[in-house]
Amino acid sequence: MNITIVIRKFLLTTLPLAAVSLAVSAQIPDGETDHAFDANNDPNRGCPMSSHIDVSMPLLDEIDQALVRDALNLDGTQRFPVCAFRAINNSNDRDDWLEQYTPSDEVAEDPKDQDQVGWHLVSVEGREPTEKDLDEYEHKGGRLYPYLELYELVDFEHLQVAERGANRVVFETKPTLAFLEKNDAGMLNNHVTTTLVIDPDSRRLDFVTTKLNEGFKPNPFMRVYEFDQSLDYEFIPEVGEVVLTELKMQADVKFVVIRRRFHLNAELSDFSCPLALQPATCEGPPSLVID
Repeated sequence: MNITIVIRKFLLTTLPLAAVSLAVSAQIPDGETDHAFDANNDPNRGCPMSSHIDVSMPLLDEIDQALVRDALNLDGTQRFPVCAFRAINNSNDRDDWLEQYTPSDEVAEDPKDQDQVGWHLVSVEGREPTEKDLDEYEHKGGRLYPYLELYELVDFEHLQVAERGANRVVFETKPTLAFLEKNDAGMLNNHVTTTLVIDPDSRRLDFVTTKLNEGFKPNPFMRVYEFDQSLDYEFIPEVGEVVLTELKMQADVKFVVIRRRFHLNAELSDFSCPLALQPATCEGPPSLVID
């Protein structure tokens, strides 16, 4: 087994989340106008992010269950406009990989490639991309948008209160086994803890972390020393909702005698959600939202 494959397995764990791993400066397509609007007073902006998600939280009382439902939008009540933005990703493999997302009505020939539509490579390490860069440029794995359907990650059956303060409630659980296995990271099951921090006053999600409890050996040839991932959320007035604004991940793995450290830092900022880019109707699934 090659150490590159080992590291890739850890990368796959973050792909549905790191797909949004990109500093952001919104840009509006030529000919469009950035219409100012009051997101909180426009009931027609955007479309519902998701449908009602029915989950069981047996370890929480009704008050905490309602808090989690509001913060994670499990009832599908939040509404997101179409957003344009840029993103930058710094990792072992790439530094200052600047990308831009512009909403598009284009439909990919292969449905699995729909998440690639609308993305453009802007620069690589501060320079314009070469033809080779453009040829190699592609996205894999997921939701390239500044919000996440965390119900796919969180094991609600084991969700419990770990700490309660005046300005925050800390919940702990673990990732779902299905999520880990889907991303070739089943080896982490029972070795990681997922933490959600929610502001009880605003009822908004602050951040989510998934961290290795302690080093372990999944097999005689491999040792995992560290796996730590954090997702930071903020309320963005231009969007009118809480969205993901920063992602950090680091892993430390040894295979036989080779030890590798991997890091990924990503930021999202300067969102723009002009009315001109929003769908005219919410009938049917929005073209820019992947169920």
